Amino acid sequence: MKKKNIVHVITRLINGGADENTVISCNYSISVGNNVSLIMGSNADKEILNKLDKKVNLITVKNLIRSINPYKDILALIHVRKEIKKISPDIVHTHTSKAGFIGRLAAWLSGVPLIVHTVHILPFINVNFIMKILYLLLEKLIAIVTDKYINVSSGMMETSLRYKVGTQAKHSIIYSAFDILKFRDAIYSNNLNEPSLNKKKFKNKKIILMIGAFEKRKRHRELVDIFNKVLKNYSNALLLLVGDGKLMHEVKNQVKKLRLDEKIIFTGFRDDPEKFIALADICILNSVREGLPRVVMQYIAGGKPTITTKLPGIDEIVKDGINGCVFSMHDPEALYNKLSDLLSDDDKLEKLTNGAKETDVSNWSIENMGKKIEDLYSSALLSK
Repeated sequence: MKKKNIVHVITRLINGGADENTVISCNYSISVGNNVSLIMGSNADKEILNKLDKKVNLITVKNLIRSINPYKDILALIHVRKEIKKISPDIVHTHTSKAGFIGRLAAWLSGVPLIVHTVHILPFINVNFIMKILYLLLEKLIAIVTDKYINVSSGMMETSLRYKVGTQAKHSIIYSAFDILKFRDAIYSNNLNEPSLNKKKFKNKKIILMIGAFEKRKRHRELVDIFNKVLKNYSNALLLLVGDGKLMHEVKNQVKKLRLDEKIIFTGFRDDPEKFIALADICILNSVREGLPRVVMQYIAGGKPTITTKLPGIDEIVKDGINGCVFSMHDPEALYNKLSDLLSDDDKLEKLTNGAKETDVSNWSIENMGKKIEDLYSSALLSK
């Protein structure tokens, strides 16, 4: 097969699922002999940049930002189009909402043969009415020039089709990959190279874990309030919050006001999340908006029961009552009830733990995702 010239476009490159998916996609394409460029905004975390293959041609567009800014968005479009014209790729593959729109429009204006977009998350879900209408209109407009959609879950595809974003023929499901063995083989350890994480803190404790960037949609503040309520009946519980982000300071202040400093531990960003999953008894995701979050697959791959909001496609991996619990994000008592239930019933907790350990997560392997994306590229180019 002829070597492909591929350009990926993403708004930012931070320590998140969509960003890691993009890096894995770039690296896999490099490994099979393609030429790969990555166009991104200037907001980037060094930890994830260090994971990017050095052979990837990295291009920064400073006006490519996450928030809507008509002036900067037009400048970003001009800059992205200029870079795409210079590279003259066979494929432009976009990620995330802002880069998804600007990148696809720039690719169409540049006459790129194949335009692909990965739906990591749908911007028009669980937002206010005006934003929903705006985002939906933009998605429907850009769908006209989009050749193929890669959905990270069946829930994303079903929702897109329900809102008539693209046709059935344009949509495929390719699960977002991670290093499965790293999580399967993770060993319980108190040695986490962190002074605040000493053995005394974990002794005779039920460890509850949430991994995620401190963003509003992840609802860390709500989780802290629920955990504070849980502690009144289950004083041996300990909450670990792994991740960083602009709202972390706000949540830390909330914890101080509630005098929960000894009960809630902030680790910041960690490049060894598998160790924390191995340490945990119960894992949580409290988001109101996601694609199919890879952290949930990582929880399950690590053999840990997961309590999660009912997100589109979440039932592909979390089976309620078998390897975890699924609750309605609109029920303010649901997470409290689910968490309390598992903390009070060791037999149920053990049953869900065993269910998680027995769950097949092979669909989320790096090799599986990389090969399926390459096959999609090849077949779509041949049909042009």
